[in-house]
Amino acid sequence: MFLFKPNGINIEKIVISSFLAVSVIGVFMCCLRNTYQLKKLTKTDRRLFFLLMFWSIIVIARSFSLSVQDWVTNFGNVYMALAWFSPILIILGQKIENWKVIFYALFFMFKLMVISLFFLPFYIDVGKLKTEWSWLLRPLNFMLLIGIKRFRAIKRLIVYLTFIIYILIGVLTEQRLEFIYLAILIFLIFIDSLYQIKLKRKILKIIFFSAVTITITVFTYGYKNLNDILIQYIEYQDTRVFLYEELFEELNVNEKIIGRGSLGTYYSHFMEHTKYYTINILKYEWWGDSSTRITIEVGYLQMILKGGIILFFLTAYFMLKASYLGIFKSKSKFVKRLGVYIFILSVLSLISFRPAFTPTFILLWMAIGTVLNKHNRSLTDEEVENLIKIN
Repeated sequence: MFLFKPNGINIEKIVISSFLAVSVIGVFMCCLRNTYQLKKLTKTDRRLFFLLMFWSIIVIARSFSLSVQDWVTNFGNVYMALAWFSPILIILGQKIENWKVIFYALFFMFKLMVISLFFLPFYIDVGKLKTEWSWLLRPLNFMLLIGIKRFRAIKRLIVYLTFIIYILIGVLTEQRLEFIYLAILIFLIFIDSLYQIKLKRKILKIIFFSAVTITITVFTYGYKNLNDILIQYIEYQDTRVFLYEELFEELNVNEKIIGRGSLGTYYSHFMEHTKYYTINILKYEWWGDSSTRITIEVGYLQMILKGGIILFFLTAYFMLKASYLGIFKSKSKFVKRLGVYIFILSVLSLISFRPAFTPTFILLWMAIGTVLNKHNRSLTDEEVENLIKIN
């Protein structure tokens, strides 16, 4: 899609949509054939996993209609139904050897993006590029986190080239998030690389529990109130306050608990006001979002809009528990870094990273599945290297 930009019905759109459908079916078949792997989870985690999947089905079923367009939107948009099926990848994450397949897939994506760079001059519009270009580049952060020394020289070269392209695309798409993501990643890698074990663990625990405290504060005391306090000490421009305010003001008590379903929408007064100002005052053509929005940029808010606090709590439980176990209760560097990856996405979900059936969240739920497995956490670096080593 990021290369062809198809409009209406054409061969490119049919091929791309068909590939997405085949990918989803393939993932589901693999997961269903390996459900026995769930026995390696604790009873509590198993029950909550089934509850999460059941609630995801409810979220999707609530948007059932006889409209063909609704079906296309729900199952052809990576932010809709497919996003809430992603947790099923916890099953594949149980077997640590499955990461070999993930590594092959990531290198394939990186090669694709290196080739796509030659098409870049044809798709730059007024200095800004579509954000879809970053979807296949974002897993670079994951590769940097788990370490690229385990790969041979040619694969390391591909990672280095991809890094350069990632920075370039981050500038052209004007996405500050990419640089925030990279900065947090580098900072946590530095902390995790400290030789003084006690100091490292102490710093990481402070960071982890501070993040949990901030998350709780955001959904109790309020994002705006917390932002007002922080802005007194740190000068920055926040673009998320209105999202929190608009959503919680529009949802009634029942909707806050169960959400509005996979195709649920909300009305944005901010977008309507901005549209009016752009068209009537500035006399410019409006290219922004519709006032009736079907997605919201903030990950946790997207969960609440679609599946309510129930979906939010179930998802947050797996993300926070897995990140803690990965960072503090694992022997191998690989599983520890999976915990760090989950933690980073847990933090960034306060400001961005709406759930989607994209590489970022496929990696997330695979990582959660791997970390929750006690056997995987008990493996040493040598044992992990033997299981997931690729040429």
